[in-house]
Parts: sequence; structure tokens; C-alpha cells
Amino acid sequence: MLDLYNNKYDRQTLKDNIYAVSLIDILKTQILDVTFVVRYILNKNYQINDKDNIISVPIVLYFQPHIKDEELEIALNDYESDDDSIADFETVSNQSSKKVITKQQPK
Repeated sequence: MLDLYNNKYDRQTLKDNIYAVSLIDILKTQILDVTFVVRYILNKNYQINDKDNIISVPIVLYFQPHIKDEELEIALNDYESDDDSIADFETVSNQSSKKVITKQQPK
């Protein structure tokens, strides 16, 4: 699991682990670009727990002060839901389960 509070991660690593960590923790600890915020952090499809369901534009702007309100508004209006999409939670979960099952213990 990612240690968000002690390390900074690149966009791809965050994206690859989007279901393994809390979005609010990503928002609080990582420096995010506006596209990542729109596609993942503010996207209800990725807000899978109660902590993440409270994320809103004002919360994003508070934790990501380098993102300007106007910039976020434009990105939200221009967002296409198929852009940069990743597999749904069930697919990712099933893949993770298969990886765990297929790993062999060293002798």
C-alpha cells in the first residue's frame, strides 16, 4: 500500500492505486494537477467510501491551493468521462485477487 503521508507519488502510481487508498488522503498529501482532480478526486465513480463522498470543489481548492477556481471550473466543464478512464472497482479487485492467489511462497 502507498504511504501517502510520507511520500510523494507520480500521477501514474496514484492512478494505478486509486482503489487502494482514500481519495481524501490523496487530496491532502499529494500535489495534484487539475486533470487528475477532475478525473478521479471529484469523480463520484471513484468516491467509494463515506470519507471520499464529502469531497467538493471548495475542499479541493483548500488542499490544492495551486489550483485556481477558474481553472478547475473550466476543467470540470471540459471533462469527458471516457478520458483516461481505468477499470472499475470490481475489475481491479478481481485482478488483485488473482495476483494474490497465483503468488507462490518461496521454498
